[in-house]
Amino acid sequence: MRRDPADPFSYPHRDDTMTAHSRRSFIKAAAGAAAFAALPASVRAAAPLADKAAVGVHRMKLGQFQVTTLLDGYVDIDPSLLHGIDRKMIASLLRLSHLPDGPVRTAVNAFLVNTGDKLVLIDTGARNVFGPTLGRLPEALAAADVSPLAVDTILITHMHGDHIGGLLDAEGKVFYPNATLRISRADIAFWTSDEARAKAPKDSQGGFDLARKVVDAYGKRVEPLDPGTEIVPGIHAIAAYGHTPGHMTYLIESGGARLRAVGDILHVAPVQFPDVKVTLAYDSDANKARAVREAIFAQAAKEGFPIAAAHLPFPGIGYIRQAGKSYVYDPIPWQLAV
Repeated sequence: MRRDPADPFSYPHRDDTMTAHSRRSFIKAAAGAAAFAALPASVRAAAPLADKAAVGVHRMKLGQFQVTTLLDGYVDIDPSLLHGIDRKMIASLLRLSHLPDGPVRTAVNAFLVNTGDKLVLIDTGARNVFGPTLGRLPEALAAADVSPLAVDTILITHMHGDHIGGLLDAEGKVFYPNATLRISRADIAFWTSDEARAKAPKDSQGGFDLARKVVDAYGKRVEPLDPGTEIVPGIHAIAAYGHTPGHMTYLIESGGARLRAVGDILHVAPVQFPDVKVTLAYDSDANKARAVREAIFAQAAKEGFPIAAAHLPFPGIGYIRQAGKSYVYDPIPWQLAV
């Protein structure tokens, strides 16, 4: 192959001296390219598409404490479960957040607090209670280089399955054998009540059965918790009854910094921040749940401390600011090092 020396931009012209070997190589290459193009895209890709996201682990400093978010997975919440708001308004709010008018994918987060002396886990995820999109907390713990044996204290915000399911392994045995389990006295009384179970719809009775299994499995290491209790230095229990009869939040304080782990005071951020009055079908007392959310949002906005929530987008920690009668959520800047 050669170019016209008088024209540097000319295309190569065929050289009569082109060998048979060169022609055969060209034909083989062309045939190979055609065969490659005929393969399915999944085969031709330089790397196959991953089937799930990487394990969710995020760390941040809070005074002298370290707070690690552990992602258990996600659930999809149908907008029909939201009460106190027009269906068209839900669609509009979801659209403003670039979300489709359909099930809202919601994270399930747990929070590990290392105080220096104690390793405290707030909620434990779902294990396999709600299907295959959850139950990744053990994987996240391993990625965070934390053994279940090292957890000293477990604080449960409330006894719904996506918060207590991870307390047991697949065989129903204790997953955190060295931990003391602290649960609101009111929630224990409700979820282990035969009377309350009998009054519940049949499709909800499994939640009572799971709660009983957890309490029985942990036995004497279950310690009922009352509001105002300082569980370990720097972590206090604060009542937030409404979503369940004994729903609890936890105020974490170190070196002048504060963070409030608020459990399930909200579930669908794109709707419940703009309209704080919206409740969820799973709230045991919608009026109390609404009042709790309004009070915590107002306090967090006024005092400027962040919240850590089970169902905010991972890592589930951020600030709240007020905008008229609505609120705006500002996620914390991503922490690349602590």
